[in-house]
Amino acid sequence: MSALLADVQRDLHDYLLDAGDAVVPRIRSGGRIAVAQRLGIYHNAYRVRLADTLRDTYEKTWAYLGDARFEQCALAYIDAHPPRHRSLRDYGAHFPDWLAAQFPGDLDIAELARMDWQLRQAFDGPDAVPLGLDALGTIAPERWETLGFAGVPTLALLPLTFNTPAIWAALDRDESPPEAQALLEAAGLCVWRRAWQPHFRTLDAAEYRALQQVQVERRFATVCQTLADSCDDAQTRIARYLQTWLNDGLIARVVDGTDGP
Repeated sequence: MSALLADVQRDLHDYLLDAGDAVVPRIRSGGRIAVAQRLGIYHNAYRVRLADTLRDTYEKTWAYLGDARFEQCALAYIDAHPPRHRSLRDYGAHFPDWLAAQFPGDLDIAELARMDWQLRQAFDGPDAVPLGLDALGTIAPERWETLGFAGVPTLALLPLTFNTPAIWAALDRDESPPEAQALLEAAGLCVWRRAWQPHFRTLDAAEYRALQQVQVERRFATVCQTLADSCDDAQTRIARYLQTWLNDGLIARVVDGTDGP
């Protein structure tokens, strides 16, 4: 790439991001459309493309807020967070946190956006063959003291404060969502991809904490002990959890577990 072309591209990029108009004198005048108008077409089209990207990624958040309100939020976010990478795949990563700052009294909006984001990340995340339930039978008894489990690459865990999964599911059915309500007990959300399709499941507090430890490859013995410290039926619970995780395709492989709380 020539230095001149690189300069033109940089100046056009700055113009699209409202960071300068050095590109204006570089554009050849003439024709029926003035330079400013021609550049304005590119400027508007660029912002429309970014807003469309946010709508696509945050489809349920868009439906929840409505067209006008989401459009206002999208354009304000674009001004505050212009793209920094060539690919639009990760554009909008900060949108949930931005929404939380804009609507501190309505944090259900940001929580729904976080769910949207993780489901989109799971959709085209890295592939992995999940570990089957029958694999447990091949593990030597003495290894259970030190082994851990690694989650599939698309596994993501989110804390839940509201009835967000119910809101998301209603919007997915094109139904009016229930009113946002704070949960009476702590809970979490598990997101992952299985058979090319993103999935999610609500977790109670105990399973959420256990799966958090699994996600960072803690020794399974540590996971069991942590559960035993807080639950009377820990042995039954952990057996049920592990069977569910394997059946759901959350676990990728057996690893040497790490130390930690």
